[in-house]
Amino acid sequence: MNTHPFWKLAALTLSLSAPAALASEWRDEGNLRRDDVESEEEREQSAEDRGFNLGLRVGYGLPVGNAVGAPDGGEAGKLSDAVSGVIPLQLDVGYSFNSNLALGAYFQYGLGMLAEDCVDGADCSVRQLRFGVNLTYHFLPGAKLRPWLGLGVGYEKLNVTASASEAGESIDITTSIHGFEFASVQGGLDYRINERFSVGPYLMVTAAMYSTTSISVDSSIDSPIFDEMEESEGIDDKAVHLWPMAGVRMQFHF
Repeated sequence: MNTHPFWKLAALTLSLSAPAALASEWRDEGNLRRDDVESEEEREQSAEDRGFNLGLRVGYGLPVGNAVGAPDGGEAGKLSDAVSGVIPLQLDVGYSFNSNLALGAYFQYGLGMLAEDCVDGADCSVRQLRFGVNLTYHFLPGAKLRPWLGLGVGYEKLNVTASASEAGESIDITTSIHGFEFASVQGGLDYRINERFSVGPYLMVTAAMYSTTSISVDSSIDSPIFDEMEESEGIDDKAVHLWPMAGVRMQFHF
């Protein structure tokens, strides 16, 4: 039996399959090398982004919902009937575990506006305090534009103060309402100016429920009517209110 043609056929088959196998091996090795490079770049970027952050936000917020619920036979107290808006100044302090995830604390001091004019002869002011913790997730590590989402919980306090003075006598009356802020949903877009500093717009909606109200009187008038006092009581008819806010966030990475 002459096997010569079969040897030729086997050699031809090997010669045709060898380049394809080499090309496949080259592609696999190339992909591995490329994956190794990308993984190394991601690890280096995560190491660079790890550390403490200091942020500052400024914006504008609107009240939505009721400060208190409706008692039997009564009407609910709308928050917008007392306050028309607030300018929040918020300080953020946090730690980035990697390029994506960060955990931190916040403190906000808001300058509010009354919905109606203050009484004649008096000066009125509105102050909002918020503090708590935030968890944020950043997308696109290393990119110039980085979208992010966040979720927080905390506590909110709203103060309305009326002050008046005449003939060397003065009186300050402060009414406060405060309670647990069970959610603040937020998101934004950071523009990374350099490795340390970023700035961009943000949106946030907070949801809270006031549980306590208090009143304090500080007076220099020598009269039983205007004695100094400080009282607080729980709110029986609670209601959920929202603060949609928008503004600009600046962040410095140490």
